[in-house]
Amino acid sequence: MNKSYLLKTTNAERLYLEFAKDLPVIDYHNHVSVADIACDRRFENLYELWLASDPYKHRLMRICGVEERFITGNAGSYEKFEKYCEIVPYLVGNPVYDWSKMELSRIFGIDELPTRENAKYIYDKCGEMLSSDEFSNNAILDRFNVEYQSPVASLLDDLSPFDGKKVAPSLRGDNLIEPAKEVITELSRKTETQITDTDSYINAVCVMLDRFSAAGCRFADHALDADFFENDTNGKKADILTRLGIEYAKRGWILLLHLDAKRKTSSRLARVAGPAGGYAMAGGSFNISSVCDLLNVMECAGGLPDTVLFSLNMNDQAPLAVMQGSFSKDGVPSKVQLGPAWWWCDHVLGIENTLNCIASFGVASQFIGMTTDSRSILSFVRHDYFRRLLCSWMDGQNTALDRDLPFEIQGDIVRKICYGNAKNKIKI
Repeated sequence: MNKSYLLKTTNAERLYLEFAKDLPVIDYHNHVSVADIACDRRFENLYELWLASDPYKHRLMRICGVEERFITGNAGSYEKFEKYCEIVPYLVGNPVYDWSKMELSRIFGIDELPTRENAKYIYDKCGEMLSSDEFSNNAILDRFNVEYQSPVASLLDDLSPFDGKKVAPSLRGDNLIEPAKEVITELSRKTETQITDTDSYINAVCVMLDRFSAAGCRFADHALDADFFENDTNGKKADILTRLGIEYAKRGWILLLHLDAKRKTSSRLARVAGPAGGYAMAGGSFNISSVCDLLNVMECAGGLPDTVLFSLNMNDQAPLAVMQGSFSKDGVPSKVQLGPAWWWCDHVLGIENTLNCIASFGVASQFIGMTTDSRSILSFVRHDYFRRLLCSWMDGQNTALDRDLPFEIQGDIVRKICYGNAKNKIKI
């Protein structure tokens, strides 16, 4: 891959090469398989590694009119792979076009643009590499220089695959806000607690939170989907989330709030592709006032955790960035902050908009930086994608706006955003 890829100027290239390129990766929220890490999975072919668990690619295949049997259906692995390669040149402008090129180049040394004509060559060449120990699941992760990652785990999951250091759990708390009967039953059994009301429920949850802390957990993630507050007519969901937030703060955890996904779209695709099939969308403008009230209640109770706000609607990034200055704690940088461009916003337009919002309404140098939030281990290449765009943005800001910021300070800010701020937040 061209070393100047996505780097617009000589200074941007210098920032990347001298300050960003070789930094370790801290990925504080993702959905990769911990089981695959624990057993150091071997992939039989490139389809298994590259396509099978990547709803981003599945979504684009549908948009291009590819039949579902070549996406999640019963077509063979190579047939599905070939169909994807056939559409790659026509994805230009979408970040998946860039990621696909970067993934093949970074891991397999293949700098050709995938097409129908070279699909068999790429499939076979990568298949040969995947048969060696140098391309096992964990060997691939090592190629990305991953220092720390935090895959999600539900409250009742087995935590034994996590080592608590390089791979630590992030609590996925969605099923705790409106717990199903079976969750209550299993929680009661595991904690030997009789759950009769909200207080006893929270007490039982706290037993499990302590187990997560012992496993190295530093994050709790909650999805506040479109209409979350509007559908909370009696305030019970917000009350439970508030009480959980206070408990997270006691343990020094960081709260990740993912806002405004509209997950229920096509019922047909939900049946065909499952809950993570790539058919979700961004909702409308989110109820940011209620998010602010939620955080205020936690703060008044003495228990506001450090909080990162992820918006799936780019229109909400500016007001959320302003919130960086609305909550604070002595000695704590960016107690509440806008997170990286998330999900459908993870592209040039979204990343640059995020950086502009944080810089304009807050302090960009305190930004916690990139995380993949992905199911595919190849998605760690997105850290490099982000770093290249960040360096171009930083140089563009300094040059176009006559900021006259010394090069070394530009580099220090790049280093902080790419690595240092996240490391300091997590305290690793």
